[in-house]
Amino acid sequence: MIKLMMACLILILPLQGMADSKTADKDRSAMMKYRQLFMETKGKHAKAIKLLIKHKLSLDHIVSHGEALAAMAEDMLVVFPTGSMGGKSRAMGDIWDEQGNLSQDFKKKAQAMQVEASLFVDIAKQGNYRKIKKQMVVFANKGCRSCHSDYRGE
Repeated sequence: MIKLMMACLILILPLQGMADSKTADKDRSAMMKYRQLFMETKGKHAKAIKLLIKHKLSLDHIVSHGEALAAMAEDMLVVFPTGSMGGKSRAMGDIWDEQGNLSQDFKKKAQAMQVEASLFVDIAKQGNYRKIKKQMVVFANKGCRSCHSDYRGE
């Protein structure tokens, strides 16, 4: 009886690993899709702000989009869990260290994005389009381009 139970376990355990692997692949794929949508949404907020600044439209909407960017900047590290690269993801392996943790440089850049997004909201609330435009350029350079140039592949 014990031999039969051991034989069943020997057969079942590898199958369990296959199920876990399939679940992990689905989770990784779902996270990569979510991250793509997250980044596209962030980009749409930035484009909306640029349009609003260019045509000196609603300051309230500039603030709203800025607040959305600031909230998203707070979540940047969450959308890059260990192992969420490959496939259609353009995330480069340098985002993570050898242990699979986010690299210190990546964390530093995400923190800079948070600071610049928060500063953008403060400046937008003041209502000076020239200052808003200037801070949007700073946010784009320190908050988006710095990571894209170092951590996003072709």
